[in-house]
Amino acid sequence: MKKELLSSLFVFGVIVAALFWLHKIFLDAEGVAAEGYWIAFVPVFVGALVVGYIFLEQILEIQRRHERRLEHLVRETLHEINLPLSTIEANVQMLRSSCDTDKAARRLGRIGDALKRLQRLYRVLAYELKKEFAPPEREEFDLCGVLGERAEWFASLGRSPIEVACDPLQVRTDRIGFEQTIDNLLENALKYSPADEPVTVRLRGTRLVIADRGKGMDEGELLRVFERYYQADGAVEGEGIGLSIVKRYCDTEGIGLQIRSRKGEGTVVTLDLSRIAKRATISS
Repeated sequence: MKKELLSSLFVFGVIVAALFWLHKIFLDAEGVAAEGYWIAFVPVFVGALVVGYIFLEQILEIQRRHERRLEHLVRETLHEINLPLSTIEANVQMLRSSCDTDKAARRLGRIGDALKRLQRLYRVLAYELKKEFAPPEREEFDLCGVLGERAEWFASLGRSPIEVACDPLQVRTDRIGFEQTIDNLLENALKYSPADEPVTVRLRGTRLVIADRGKGMDEGELLRVFERYYQADGAVEGEGIGLSIVKRYCDTEGIGLQIRSRKGEGTVVTLDLSRIAKRATISS
């Protein structure tokens, strides 16, 4: 906010200075003394900056009040959404402990799966909204642990098997954003893969590779894969925003992103994590 204010004042000052300079050229042509001109120019210029500052400050204060109200609304809304989710989770766990039939167990299982989906959507929503008001916090964490957690979560949904193998690696980055990136990549791989074909996750050094043996994409589809709302297969459930989120996160964190795919053979996504791994090493 202060940067915007200073930039506006600078532009305003440049405009005022330019106008006075042009006026001075005409005065010189009429033979007016330069000393008298500059004596008049300095107080007028300072006064113009003060007036401009007051005017811009009033405008920005209105914007700040609007942002504070919006931030308060977001926090209240997220809190209200989280309460029923926690209540549902607690009651599902209680019902499971007293469940005595297979039919009831299956129903509770479906409710539990839907709850996990809602909780994931809640985390993504909270992350995206909070990111609008403050830069995300970066933390150091073990990448293998995160990959294992996310693979286990997707495995619990009963989709294709996920095979994980990784070398130990500490990284320093926005953890929630990274988990969201991995979730989107795994969800895409599982979405377009046959149920009996595994999705592989391999971390070697600082290169993370997520590969599937699904439908794959041709060159035309690859060129559009990062477009928001684009889906190579319109029959598959989804909103078509997953890879655009992945691309934005990777660009922000300096993570190299490469996608290779062939129709009918599957897709391979490679993340170059050397920059965030290097930052982790330096900070330790």
